[in-house]
Amino acid sequence: MSGHARAVPPEPDERPIPVLPYGLHWRPRGHKPGAHPADGRGGDGAFQALAPLLSAPDPRRIDIRASIRDPFEAVHVRTFAPRRSITVTVMVDLSGSMGFGDLKAEVAQCAATIAAAAGATADAFSLIAADAAPRPDLFIPPTRRRGLPREIRDLLTDASCAGRSARGLVAAAENMPRGRGLVFLVSDFLMPEDDIAAVLDALFRHDVIPVVVRDSRAEGDLPRFGLLDVIDAESGRRRLVFMRPRLRARWLAQAERRRSALESVFASRGVVPFFLTDRFDADALLDHLARR
Repeated sequence: MSGHARAVPPEPDERPIPVLPYGLHWRPRGHKPGAHPADGRGGDGAFQALAPLLSAPDPRRIDIRASIRDPFEAVHVRTFAPRRSITVTVMVDLSGSMGFGDLKAEVAQCAATIAAAAGATADAFSLIAADAAPRPDLFIPPTRRRGLPREIRDLLTDASCAGRSARGLVAAAENMPRGRGLVFLVSDFLMPEDDIAAVLDALFRHDVIPVVVRDSRAEGDLPRFGLLDVIDAESGRRRLVFMRPRLRARWLAQAERRRSALESVFASRGVVPFFLTDRFDADALLDHLARR
């Protein structure tokens, strides 16, 4: 009796989704109340200073005690540093190479953690994914709805990684809202240097944190001699490679050149990457956010 093999669905990820506190090193200019200190003056937030009523005409904020004590009988009002919310976006590369090993599950856990952090800070969260083109099936516009972290994790865990490039990230970045937000750009960055530069340049208005995804086995110790079954993650093509010292040296040198070029692209645009190697570490991300 013949039959067809059935695909076994992946086990659900039962890891807890931590909530990471984060701050900004810039002041948002939006109008929606939130947790981040913002520019200007407002009726909410932390006390800022006393000001003459003529420069801050809000009779509701008159400080009677300070006004009585003024020898020149000026009327003073209390001013406050407003607090505003932003949009936090996770932009994910879902080209073929991102399906290597268990990377996708770790990316899903990372994105879910960022979504939980945004929710706890009263910020909106948005998900954008792309391979050769933007992925509308995985697009989530800015939202604050409940249950979002697990939804994000499930979506990315089940997502396919079959595209032959990540050029859709450029189109997605060019269509981002103009207002400044916090963007986590998640990718293995195994793409042409010009594409990486184009994505970062399209996101110049935003505070960008590249999340560099790596599986240590992909560039681990290589044998000096032996046969390797090599798979091109983007195209799916396989070939048998006879590893020898000279080829091994070229292989490792190429990997080093790629890392150096990536670091140069990041440094030239003033962004500091977070490295997600093998398994997502929430404490490491928290430390990275605190050191920015």
